[in-house]
Amino acid sequence: MRLIILHCGIMCLFLSSVPRSHYNKKLVYRDATYEEEIRTVQLYPNTGNPQDVFEPPVAPIGQNTLYLEFDDLVEAHEEYRVRIIHCNADWRPSRLKNLDYLYDFNEFNINTFEYSVDTKIGYVHYSFRLPRVKLPGNYLLVAYRGSDAKDIILSKRFMIYTRDVGIGVTSNLTGVTSLNRSRQQIDFEVSYGNYEILDPLAFFSVTIRQNQRWDNAITNLKPRFVREAEGILEYRFFNNENGFGGGNEYRFFDLRSFRFPGQNVGRVDLNTYPSTTYLMIDQPRVYQAYAQYDDINGDYYIQNTDTGNGKVQSDYMNIKFTLDTDGPLYGDVYLVGKMNNYDRTAQNKMVYNKKSDSYEGEMILKQGFYNYQYIVKSDTLDMNYLEGNHFETENDYEVLAYYRPMNLGADLLVGYTRVTLNSRN
Repeated sequence: MRLIILHCGIMCLFLSSVPRSHYNKKLVYRDATYEEEIRTVQLYPNTGNPQDVFEPPVAPIGQNTLYLEFDDLVEAHEEYRVRIIHCNADWRPSRLKNLDYLYDFNEFNINTFEYSVDTKIGYVHYSFRLPRVKLPGNYLLVAYRGSDAKDIILSKRFMIYTRDVGIGVTSNLTGVTSLNRSRQQIDFEVSYGNYEILDPLAFFSVTIRQNQRWDNAITNLKPRFVREAEGILEYRFFNNENGFGGGNEYRFFDLRSFRFPGQNVGRVDLNTYPSTTYLMIDQPRVYQAYAQYDDINGDYYIQNTDTGNGKVQSDYMNIKFTLDTDGPLYGDVYLVGKMNNYDRTAQNKMVYNKKSDSYEGEMILKQGFYNYQYIVKSDTLDMNYLEGNHFETENDYEVLAYYRPMNLGADLLVGYTRVTLNSRN
């Protein structure tokens, strides 16, 4: 018998003797989990700095600092393995063979694990340091059970880059002179010098991400001007091809302590199974003036200040969210953040309650500090309708430059940079 968590309108816990490998699974080439028990998946460059967990899963070629962590809400150790897939800029698998981009056989054991301690919901915490790869590019990490590569438990994107081209951001990063006070535009130049690029309009492309998000990333961006004699590609546009809605600073709640809950936590009920946390009621911010405060750009971190050990002593809780809108919206409302990969799925969709004139949702999360926001899927409303768009918002941007050499037939990540718009530092 093993502990299984399934989604039944709300999260419910019950015992099942059905092996989890019996579930039908289809690999998707994005960040995803394939079983309800697999939780709190984090992939980041682990260099020993406590701030590493906020860093994107990006590393220069030749380093093996990327580190995977996740929990399995089953109180028994499982044999898990990892394989790695090289992908093109569009995150479709490239035609490269395993030996083209790996030094070892493409099957790696996850050998490091710990059992949870003194938690109401038992789990096993797994960790794994990724191997080095030979080539730069997009990669998909796929973890699976035992020797059955089809019995997938999670997939996670990561990127390995070289500095064959330079990327210089030329935008006014303060945003003060923006003509559109709700958007942020990233202008930049790519200098390729002696690095040979044939037909950049056909074989060179750029992706821009905001706050490590893939759901609103700008992809396959082509240069507006090619200054071949100088070896420069210009990316300056006038129709928002490289612009993002500024959004707002993320909402947050602090649940690092059950004994002394932090900001935006209404109350904690420890008598339920799992324990239940009721957050303070949220309000739409679309008509509110911009208010500056520090956030972590949609991220989260696991911490338990009651005991001091966040990895294996942080418990899982059912978190209740309420958004008071004074009536239904013309569209669907989703609760998103890095905690759920910004997925707009049925599990993350808020349900409108006519009695309270509010949207309600819930999510099983591990004890810690979380950023989140509400986004709208609608034919008439902007995605950030409930949060507002402000050019003053602090956002982190990544620019990824891809080139497909003629002799390789696969996209390589030949340039990478990060900039912070409206940095508070």
